Amino acid sequence: MDRQIRENKLFLCCFVTVLAFDLVGLAKIVMGAIYLHHCDIEKMIPIYLIVSGVVPLLFGSLIVNSSRRRDEDENVVSGSLDRLCCAIQWGMMAFLIHTIWLICGTIWVYSNYWTLTSNHVTCSQNVIRNCVQGTCNMTFLKFAFSMVTIDWICLAIVVISLMICWRALKPRRN
Repeated sequence: MDRQIRENKLFLCCFVTVLAFDLVGLAKIVMGAIYLHHCDIEKMIPIYLIVSGVVPLLFGSLIVNSSRRRDEDENVVSGSLDRLCCAIQWGMMAFLIHTIWLICGTIWVYSNYWTLTSNHVTCSQNVIRNCVQGTCNMTFLKFAFSMVTIDWICLAIVVISLMICWRALKPRRN
């Protein structure tokens, strides 16, 4: 009975975590879509948000579906080792793509955030030197800045957690 309670708590914890990541992903997709053509200073920022919202949703469903096996009546059967390996491969691919895309997003968002939050002058007919070409909605840019920052924090937590798990699972030598 105690084991069943622990498994239920673990399932609930995982469910809430996945739900939170899905909601953040949906918020990224919505904000990126709304401001898709309203950030002239860097056109890749809205695209970055859309992709960074879609990738976890896509790979999350691939991981879940690859780790489950169904019988002829569509009942879920315990996953085998090959299915677990497939899920791990999808997870590693998602981690790699997410990390590379996060580095790109950091470059696009942070450099433009600092440009627009410092004392900048917008280029015009009279001002052509030391000016900023283009504009971007500051609410949108602050949202993108906070999402990149949160993604880096989450990535650090995942890496630390994986290192702790790997060390715990590693056989000890006496």
